[in-house]
Order: sequence, then structure tokens, then C-alpha cells
Amino acid sequence: MNRGVILIGVKKAGSLPELQAVYDGVDGMCDWAVSQGIPASQIKTVTDKTKPVTPQDIKDAIKQLLQPGTLEQLIIYFAGHGVNLAMAEYWLLSDAIIDPDAAVNLSASELLARRNGVPHVVFISDACRTAPAGIQAQSIKGSTIFPNVPPAGPQKHVDLFFATLVGDPALEIRDPNDAANGYKAVYTEAMLEVLRGLKPDIAELDPTTGKDVIRPWPLRDYLERELPNRVFQATMASNPRNQIPDAQITSRPTAWISLLTGLPVGNPPGAFGGPAPEDAIAHANAAKLAAGRTDLVTRSILEKEGLALESALASIPFTENIARNDLDIFTAGNRRYRNNVREIASPFGPLHMETRCGFKVRGARLLKITGAKPSDVFDDGTGGHAHVNEHDAASFLLEFDNKAGVLVPALGGFLTSLTFENGLLIDVAYEPSEFTYRWDVFQSRAEDIRNLRSVIASATRQGTFRLQGEDAATLARRMQLSKGIDPSLALYAAHAYRRQGNQQRIHEMAEFMRGDLGICLFDIALLDGQLNEHQDDPQRKYIVPFLPMLSQSWAILAAYDVQLAQGLENIRPHINPNSLWTLLDADGVKIVSEVLRKGETR
Repeated sequence: MNRGVILIGVKKAGSLPELQAVYDGVDGMCDWAVSQGIPASQIKTVTDKTKPVTPQDIKDAIKQLLQPGTLEQLIIYFAGHGVNLAMAEYWLLSDAIIDPDAAVNLSASELLARRNGVPHVVFISDACRTAPAGIQAQSIKGSTIFPNVPPAGPQKHVDLFFATLVGDPALEIRDPNDAANGYKAVYTEAMLEVLRGLKPDIAELDPTTGKDVIRPWPLRDYLERELPNRVFQATMASNPRNQIPDAQITSRPTAWISLLTGLPVGNPPGAFGGPAPEDAIAHANAAKLAAGRTDLVTRSILEKEGLALESALASIPFTENIARNDLDIFTAGNRRYRNNVREIASPFGPLHMETRCGFKVRGARLLKITGAKPSDVFDDGTGGHAHVNEHDAASFLLEFDNKAGVLVPALGGFLTSLTFENGLLIDVAYEPSEFTYRWDVFQSRAEDIRNLRSVIASATRQGTFRLQGEDAATLARRMQLSKGIDPSLALYAAHAYRRQGNQQRIHEMAEFMRGDLGICLFDIALLDGQLNEHQDDPQRKYIVPFLPMLSQSWAILAAYDVQLAQGLENIRPHINPNSLWTLLDADGVKIVSEVLRKGETR
């Protein structure tokens, strides 16, 4: 198999603290790549040892490997600082923060990697996935590192391995046996042990090569079991910590990452390779168990129509036996997930409005509604009417008492529910208004639909919602509402299909929505490739609103070469980076208000 490897190491990114284990990780991965028999010309190393790392350096390395057109697998490893901004991943390069483009937009790069002809691309990220701190960091845009080529044929397979869950730091653990060597990147170390053949129990015989190989799924499972134990073991004496890795795998079961050609390569495991003390295993396993169950709740609700919500939530464990607060982050996360699910699943407000279209709000007070069509706000600020006919839609700007705003479409015949928590928009739901032709069918399935939507919304917020195997077909069936489609679930589903590389499902959903509702929501049109035409293209008139609805859609605008409406060029810094749904600050409200005033958008 013709393989290429790109190794990126950034020890110092902007004004952030200097990392100590970056070069060790890069060197270890380079030694492994050489042992695989990959030619030196196809192992590209990009680090800041001698000069700053720029996006162009990485683009050039990728272009050199892609140019012959014969590459069958490309592995891209990164060690350095990372952030998760508006549910999208970024790797920070040397001039990051000061230069908003000096980062790798991993979410958009993953999407472009699926179009570039390499059958199997693997991203390995030993970096944090925490929210960026400060206004300046929130302006990160990043750069895509793959060529922006048009889709040609079926999308290729992309696997992503992350050192942590969304929102958690990737730990650099001090090696107690060798203080002179500073820190060890515990995630890279654990992965290299497997790739080098030091864990033969997870190797599988590959009939094509006739040799043992390491496949993505067993590697993921091993890291999930191993990493919490060794991190706790390494830190228990001073400041006990836990770290749960994550992986998003879409490659076929026959795919492999490492070819084991004989004796294990490299040194045997060091300080973290021996058996962990019993208390370390107990504590780490408890935290690991607590961290890994929200996805199972989502899957059980998805697969078992009519399953009671509380029965599913009862399976989420809590690590109450862990006394240390810094270890209890997983309990806190699961408690937040459970509370979000219950709140979102609980209906509120009127079931119908005289206009058969409007907005309901909880967790915030609505002050003003602005749009091209008539509307009014309830006196108590809990919602408002929108005068939109069935099979029609219009964008409205909703402004709240905290000066934040939301651009959201009103769909004729639907009531739009917005749920806020601590100033963040955590859910937008569309449900048929009572006395419309969809109402009876919806009412018969309302509890089941709300339960499904609530677990998907909450899991999306935690970064754990993804589809595997037959989940795609199951979700497509569950979204059906009479002869229509649930617009709320469709938005979440579109991104899940994107991560699965299932472009056909996205297109089917976009076409179905346009035929059923007479419109297509911005995010779904984006993922279907409908927005990379000119602003005056006739197809644009069917798309509402004129901005992404889910925050994670902002990061991939560049991958589709999408230009927003005139006047919105500087809107990006005014999007709340911590909100699941697009939430504008006061200046963003002013910008969108001006665009609406001109009347050139729908």
C-alpha cells in the first residue's frame, strides 16, 4: 500500500505556554513511520524547531504527497495546542491568536480530505479541545490544509483520533523516572505502544498482506481502556487527573493503520507501562465509565421507539465515590447532560397561535422581532406571532433582554421553540401548530419525537452524537413526520451524516425538505453543496435563513467556498463561541438588523 505521513509539531503557539513533549511525540511517530517501510520522501515533518510553522508549510507538504495521485493512505499527526470553537476543531500554529488564519481548521480540512482522492485519511490529534479564552482567541478562523477540489465520486474514508473529549485538556504528564526529559505526551505514548506492536493482543491477521495489523476500531477501544488508567496512575500522588480519548471512525472494518512486520519496534513501555495500583484502576475506571455513557443513551432512544426517557437516563452512572473535584468533571458533565435532556424534552408554551406560526422562548425574555413579514411580541416576553403562510418561510431577528440576538426562520404552520441556559441557546425546535394538517400525526408521536430530539441536542452539545452502521437509516426513518420531516432533527442529522461521509443522505434530506416545506434550511443546503453559487442564483430564494443556524456550520463555510450576503463580511467575531446554536452579540445584532433593513435577503 502506498502510504504517506505528515508530522506536525508546534511547541510554542503565540503567547500560550510552551509545550515540552511535542518533539518527542513527533520523533516517536517518525521512527514508527520509518519502521513501516514508508519511503523517507513520503514522511514530511513540519515543526517549529528552526522556524515558525505556517498553514502554507502544511499545505505544501500535503500537496507534494497528493500530486502523483497514487497515495492510498495518508496519516496526519499533530502535537501542540488546540481549541474547540463553536463545536469545531482547530490546531494552533506559531502565530495563532494574533493571526486568526494561523491555525488549522480541522473540521473543514476533514471535509475536504474526503474529496481529495486518498481512500483513507487518518488524523491523529494530541492537542487540547478546550474553549478558547478571550475575545481575541474567539476570532480564530483557521485555514484548510487540503486543496478545495470539487467532489468527484463517493466520498473517501476519514478517521479522527483525539487525545481528549470535547472541552478537556490533553495532558502532558511528567515522567517521574526521568525528570531531565521533562514531560511525556501520554496519549502519543499510548498510541505508539500499539502501533509499534507492543500490544499484540489487539492485532489482527490481515488476509491481504498475510501479516498482523492494527485496525482503527481496536485501537480506539484500547485507548479508551488504557489512557484513563495510566493518566491517573501518573498523577495520583500529587494532583489526580483523568483523560478520556475520543475517536470518529468511518473507514471500513478491513482498514488498518499499522503493519506489524515482526518483533516490536522501539523501547518497551516506560513509567506508565506497568500495572497500575488498584486504587488508580478503580478511580480511573469509574471516571471512564461516567464519561462514556451519554452516547449509549442516545443510541438506545434512537433504536427503541417508545422507550421511556427516564429508563434511558437511568443508565448514566455518576462517580460519586471520587472525592477529588478535579476528577469529578465527568460526573458534572453527565449531570449537565441529564438535566439538558429533561429540559429540552419538556414542552412549554402554547400549542397553537392564531397565525399558526410564531416563536416560544424559555430561559430568556424576548424584546423585539424584526423581519420582512409582520410579527409581534407577547407582553410577557415569552414569545411572539409571525405572519407566515403555510408552505412558506421568512427569516426573523429575535432580540433578548441580555442584548443577544438570534436569526431564525419562521416556518408556516410551525411553532419555533427556543431554549436558553445561562445565556446560551441550547435548542431550537420546530413543531406543528395545533389545528394544522400535520398536528394529529405529530401529537400521536410527540413524546417520542421530543425525547429523540432532546438526547440528540444534548449529545451534540457534548460532542458525542455520531452515527454508526445502520444508525443513518434508523434516524432517517425516525425523522419522518407524516409525509414531512422534522426540521429540527434534520439539522442535527445533517452534520451527523457529514461526519459519516454520507452525502447521499444529506442530498435526499435537502430535496425532501424543499418539496415538503417549500424551503431548505441554510445548514442543510450548505452541506448539500447548494450555496457555493452566486448570491443571485435562483436556488438561493428557497434557502432560509441567510446565516448558519448551528454554530458548527460556521467552520465549514470555507470548505464549500461560501460567501455570505453583502454586509455580513465581519459577522464571524460576533458569534458566541460557546452556544450550540448561532447566537449574536449586541454588535452582531446591529449588523444583521442592517442587512434585514435593506430587504435583499429572505
